[in-house]
Amino acid sequence: RRHPARGAPDPLGAARPRAMAEVGGVAEVVVAGGDEGHSGWIPDDNTPVTLEDVECYDVLDMAKDKFRSRLLQRSLLKGGPEVSAMISQKAEPHFSELVRDQFGNYLTQKVLEVCGADLFERLLTLLLSQIQDLAHDVHGTRAVQKLVEQAVARGKVEELLTALPGELAEKLARNLTGFHVVGRLVECLPIEKVDALISRLCGTPEKTLALGKDQWGCCVLKKCIDRSEGESREMVVRSIVSSAPDLVQDPFGNYVVQHFILLGSCQQPNTCATCIIDALKGRMFELAQQKFSSNVLEKCLVNAAEKDRNKIINEILNPSCCPPSQAVHTLLFHQYGNYVFQQALEYAKEPHFSLLVEHTKPHILETIRTSSTQSSTVVAKDGMPADHARRLCVRLAKKYLVLAEGLELEGGVYPWGQYGDPYENFGMDMYAAWEGNGGMMGMPFPGWDPSWGALPGWHPPAASRGGRGAGKGKEGEVRARSKGRQQAGGNDGKSAASQATGGGGKGGSVGGDSNTMAVGRIVGYWPDYQVVYDEASPDDVGASASGGRARKRGKAAGAQRKARAEGKTQSMA
Repeated sequence: RRHPARGAPDPLGAARPRAMAEVGGVAEVVVAGGDEGHSGWIPDDNTPVTLEDVECYDVLDMAKDKFRSRLLQRSLLKGGPEVSAMISQKAEPHFSELVRDQFGNYLTQKVLEVCGADLFERLLTLLLSQIQDLAHDVHGTRAVQKLVEQAVARGKVEELLTALPGELAEKLARNLTGFHVVGRLVECLPIEKVDALISRLCGTPEKTLALGKDQWGCCVLKKCIDRSEGESREMVVRSIVSSAPDLVQDPFGNYVVQHFILLGSCQQPNTCATCIIDALKGRMFELAQQKFSSNVLEKCLVNAAEKDRNKIINEILNPSCCPPSQAVHTLLFHQYGNYVFQQALEYAKEPHFSLLVEHTKPHILETIRTSSTQSSTVVAKDGMPADHARRLCVRLAKKYLVLAEGLELEGGVYPWGQYGDPYENFGMDMYAAWEGNGGMMGMPFPGWDPSWGALPGWHPPAASRGGRGAGKGKEGEVRARSKGRQQAGGNDGKSAASQATGGGGKGGSVGGDSNTMAVGRIVGYWPDYQVVYDEASPDDVGASASGGRARKRGKAAGAQRKARAEGKTQSMA
């Protein structure tokens, strides 16, 4: 599996385009215009390279290649201390260039993990001198995050905080790539150091509001909430609660408040949700109709304690701008408010649930009864299309049966099947004859066959031993044992089933002729088909139904008799 020319240097390798090829089970680099494998090869397994191989490698060139960079990273971790030291030593002169490269930055991260104390000290000094530029670079930010992680682990916190003062951290917290660095700082710094950083980032309501309303800063603020403890936690809570009315209406700030509410969901009662609900007091009805704040109210209804949940429901039912019935109508058919109202119905307890039902039921009934006559393109006053409003009302009526009391559409068919009589949707009575209802789901049922008492086209197969089609009589019925013919005496020997079908050994006769019977067959395809009855003699029907099976059984019995005879002959001999 080893390439014979492995490790041979190629002086023009850096200037030649490369492609991957599969030769002899080994994935190798093909250099255009030269011999194969001269700029390094890549094994198809997890085999690291040896020290001799690394001495011949151009680490800068290999680190910028996607596949050969992975080979170097694997060798750093599995090749032993000598191989790791050699790769790190050859990568150090080009470290500033590699940290900004698309694939080279992954090698620099591995080097920072495995390098010794002396080399790490030199690399730390090198990167901290340009940390601001690297934090703004889309690839360099990854290396800086790894540097923060390793600096804290190796006891270089003071040097790190000197290169990343609070002013710079505030700027990076709102940057597309820099906020990752600040987030890693908040996660990795020891608790006595992270409190000062949190205080710098969100120590006041003004800073919290500015950070929370930023697209990237909101992510940093959520990490500050998770990491804060003790007095630092109280400071963050006060800042968020003070800014809650503005944060919940912001496209990014509402996620901070939702995260804060979910953080307290493990506590009973949820003190975080209580603080937010108290901060939004008097504005619930207005906030329920907004795109972003409605999400926060849903989280409050789901995660808050019952008494805090009732505060929201009371404000929904009793806003200062309109009576309860109008307020319910406004939220029920609002494009955002209907989600808050559904959560209120879901989690409300008595007596609040009854109050919600009382004010909701008239609107549900009216919408279902009248919207069927309106065009589906009509848009309701609050922005919800009419067909959407009707679907919403039907769904609520299905879920809460109390909302559907007294609701009946034309023809006595309810808009739900599983909550009322499940068969009323099909316009039939499951306990009566189906043919009287004209079919099922718009398709007609075939008529009944009075001679058999079954659906047309289905007849019990005629038996080879005679008389099975006539049923079992109580008296006087005699079954013939030869050729499947039935011999029964008089009318007294006929069974009740035979009398119902007209007598005879094979079924009902046609026109009173006891030598013939009606045999049905289907002409056409369902549902457009008809049943045609033909006259046939009982012997023909019996032969067609069982003649093949009788012949097979006769052949099998003959073979068995022949085998027994041969066995007796051999025993006598």
